[in-house]
Amino acid sequence: MKRLHLAAAPGRPNATAGVYGSRLRAWVPVVLFAIVIAAHVWQRGGAVRWPELVWAAASLLQTLIRWPHVEAGRRNRPVRSHVDRREQWLMFVVFMTLMALPLLHVALPWFARWNYALPAAAPVAGTLMMALSLWVFHRSHADLGRNWSPSLEVHAEHRLVTEGVYRWARHPMYASIWLFALAQPLLIQNWVAGACSVPGFALLYFLRVGREERLMRETFGREYEAYAERVGRLMPRWGGR
Repeated sequence: MKRLHLAAAPGRPNATAGVYGSRLRAWVPVVLFAIVIAAHVWQRGGAVRWPELVWAAASLLQTLIRWPHVEAGRRNRPVRSHVDRREQWLMFVVFMTLMALPLLHVALPWFARWNYALPAAAPVAGTLMMALSLWVFHRSHADLGRNWSPSLEVHAEHRLVTEGVYRWARHPMYASIWLFALAQPLLIQNWVAGACSVPGFALLYFLRVGREERLMRETFGREYEAYAERVGRLMPRWGGR
């Protein structure tokens, strides 16, 4: 999400390693999701809930899309970091509401008392939203390349990216996660494991995006101002200035 080009400051902690760990590898989430899906099938037998398995598959694909960029981000040289205690708590809330609680619900019946029922069209709509979310998520990472960071951090190798999907939105990655968060309660019909994704991600988005935009303006000045004038935050600015 950060697109900068500055001089390096050796020795500063790397946010990518802080969020994902310096030794965590892609096989860990693959094994975790396999265990969760196996537990789901074992617990429910013939009553497998396909929308929940769609969510699990989409969540795993999202993780695998990001992982090469996690590995590349570990080699970045940070020069400025805004990763404070509030940012860490926001990341924790998103992890719990978009990953940990849904995984627990898919694997185990602990939250079953808080289930709700939606029309049959709801999980179909959620599946389509997930597919679009994953495509935008993939394109956002592919177009950023090494310029991606999981948190509010400036790297020496960063530059302002305005091509690809960034021609149409300044924060397409946030747009993709909004789609994911809105699709989750359609697929996981549970107030704890499904519906909490919306307020959980909304908390991070509204408390972080303003700080991120200020960081862009402080770094790029008029170049970013011009970019923000012609490109919308989450979607194209049709007929904009």
